[in-house]
Amino acid sequence: MLSLRFLSPLRKYNPKSLFKRSMADHLDRTHENTRNEVICLATVVGMRDESRTVKSLTLKVERGDLTFKAGQWVDMFIPGVSTVGGFSMYSSPCKLQTTRQMDLAVKFSNHPPAYWVHNQCKEGSQVHVRVGGDFFYDPITSEGHDLLLIAGGVGINPLLSIFNHVADQCKGDNPNSDHIKKSRVMLLYSAKTEEELIFKEHIKQSTVDHENIMCGFYSTREQAQDVKTHRIGPEDIAECFDWLRKDQTVAYLCGPSPMLTDMENILTAAGVQPDCVKYEKWW
Repeated sequence: MLSLRFLSPLRKYNPKSLFKRSMADHLDRTHENTRNEVICLATVVGMRDESRTVKSLTLKVERGDLTFKAGQWVDMFIPGVSTVGGFSMYSSPCKLQTTRQMDLAVKFSNHPPAYWVHNQCKEGSQVHVRVGGDFFYDPITSEGHDLLLIAGGVGINPLLSIFNHVADQCKGDNPNSDHIKKSRVMLLYSAKTEEELIFKEHIKQSTVDHENIMCGFYSTREQAQDVKTHRIGPEDIAECFDWLRKDQTVAYLCGPSPMLTDMENILTAAGVQPDCVKYEKWW
């Protein structure tokens, strides 16, 4: 399902005997990724259609020791479904810390976990979740960096988690707010149509609320207000660096594999160091 350029050391994962595995499921494809040992019961407390093909879930977890870093995903163990799902959070870790809730967005497919979310899941449904992934943003270790976030389609999920985390960290009552406000953040978000630019209005409002956060929207198939009608290209990246400080910028990418290959090439050609380009590919 996904491959990663890792941000932290790997360690082997020994699956819990409590759950059966399918030979080609998410667990097999990500068996070398770092995982938290905590497996937690979670209840669906909210559902919403973000578009005709994307549904969001709000999960309330039962254990207070379950945590995640912005950009990570969860293994989702669903009763009656032998295939384990892998879904990224789009909410900030701060939401989990204060409410024990996390938000996921799931695009429809015939893959059993995604099919279950769209056709059988309802408020009150219960699943087990475990946090994993080596693609994440840590505001403490990233102090002094600017961020360039580039998302394609439903690849917005982990990048929106990072985006939301920065916004939460910028709030005045947060002890890290002063140094986080010194970082500049640019989110570029591309999809086929405006409808698929889920969370567009939320993102725009965050740029109004925080002067160190900016965004740009792109559609490859239709014209729309406040949306550029082309693929993200070298000119768009160059324009970002009129505001971002290139020598202090770390880029996080998530989207279709061809897009990420193009973005990595464009960024390195623009002078961004290869080790400052982090990505997650969903297949």
